Amino acid sequence: MKLEAESYLKSGSNELRVLEYRVGGRSFGINILKVCKIIKNLQCFISPPEAHPSVTGMFKDMDKVIPVIDLAHFLGLPSDKSQESKRKVLVTEFFSITNGFWVDRVDWIHHFHWEDVIDAQGVLKGFDQKYVIGIVKPTEDRMILMLDYETIILDLCPNLRSKDINRSALTSVKGSGKRILISEDSPSVRNMLETEFSELGFDVVSTSDGKEALDRIEADGNFDLVISDVEMPQMDGLALTCAIRNSDKFRELPVIVYSSIGDIGMKSRANFLKANAHITKLNVEELLKKVEELTN
Repeated sequence: MKLEAESYLKSGSNELRVLEYRVGGRSFGINILKVCKIIKNLQCFISPPEAHPSVTGMFKDMDKVIPVIDLAHFLGLPSDKSQESKRKVLVTEFFSITNGFWVDRVDWIHHFHWEDVIDAQGVLKGFDQKYVIGIVKPTEDRMILMLDYETIILDLCPNLRSKDINRSALTSVKGSGKRILISEDSPSVRNMLETEFSELGFDVVSTSDGKEALDRIEADGNFDLVISDVEMPQMDGLALTCAIRNSDKFRELPVIVYSSIGDIGMKSRANFLKANAHITKLNVEELLKKVEELTN
């Protein structure tokens, strides 16, 4: 089963389509822009030795060998034996990395706008949880939990947090006296960016959604650069870029779209909205070079 994700998203329209699936008796969702395909019967599935206990194996699809993560195990949920015959693998791509996620079943695709997404970090503030990042309601009596898939992969592959950066080539990055606004709903990615740019001397202001970012820009306005994720509650990064470019006062403010979705379609939409760059997440060296170019 293949998903034609590109056809629905118009640049700056703040749209979201969520693929609903079930794991351990609970409903979860994922942006279909992250999903390449859904597979039922895996070919040449093997279990690697000494892998993380949630990585149950890997399989070959076309020219790629893809690791498979058991979401129920990773999230500490009971395996639903009644769904074994319906079990499928969601093949995803983000961070320019392909992974598979075992799920009990796939239910439906729902159409929302990002302003419909409830910020789970705010709702669950104070509770010890890190993987539920948003909540959507397809009906008044149902909720779907949106997971922070970026943090899941970073926790499974901690080496991705510290990719080698040629810092000798970045000695001319001068952050002193410059202000950067970072808009990113994933706490792990947001903290990484805050640390990186603070160490370079930038004054960093962070928000967890595009609406909050736009409010800060309109209230303050004294920013040299905006770095924005795409997938965020209330207002996504493309809608934020569109609002900045349509503003008489702030239309010249440089914007870098920093998204885990690195496909050509997303780059084209960012370019259409006149973002200064689209950079795939974890390409920190490329990001720093672009920040140097735009702020020096």
